[in-house]
Amino acid sequence: MQRPWIPALVLVALLVAFRCLGAAFSHQLPNFQPLPALFLCSVIFLRGSKAWALPIAAWLVSNPLASALQGYNPFEAGGGVIVAFLALLLTGALALKLRKSPSPAVVLGGGLIAALLFHVVTNAAVWAADPLYAKSAHGLWQSLWSGRPADAMPSWVFLRNLAAANVLFTALFLLAQRSWPGEVRTKPALAQSR
Repeated sequence: MQRPWIPALVLVALLVAFRCLGAAFSHQLPNFQPLPALFLCSVIFLRGSKAWALPIAAWLVSNPLASALQGYNPFEAGGGVIVAFLALLLTGALALKLRKSPSPAVVLGGGLIAALLFHVVTNAAVWAADPLYAKSAHGLWQSLWSGRPADAMPSWVFLRNLAAANVLFTALFLLAQRSWPGEVRTKPALAQSR
């Protein structure tokens, strides 16, 4: 008897585990996580409620765990959590545009665009909220590229790691979608069932 929910459950468990592992070692590989790639690929390749439910479930489970591993209160509702979730939803919206022709090049390019989108949205929100940044184009650039002088790493390191993670995980999702049991529709002609 085939249980179609098992691959999704295994995928969520693996993604949550990897995100927690990344959070535990965030000082070595900050922002190296699979969630933007999951939002992108789920919306591109899955249909119906799974397209959004799978990445949102992974985020809801992994976010408190990752926050706790990084020393933050996982149940404190902060603006950063909301902005990050909104940036992930924007990644899903970008994926809706890429569904029509999900060639590997388009999907991998979408992964890079998703990383840039996430970085710009979250860092622009930090720039707007943090009084240490000048409210000017220079202050915004500082938030996007170098960060505050007291920060342990420049902001571009987070962008680099997220872009690398997005390419890696998007490529893995592209490979995995070929064997997904009857859930994935990759041909543009089948894309009419949105």
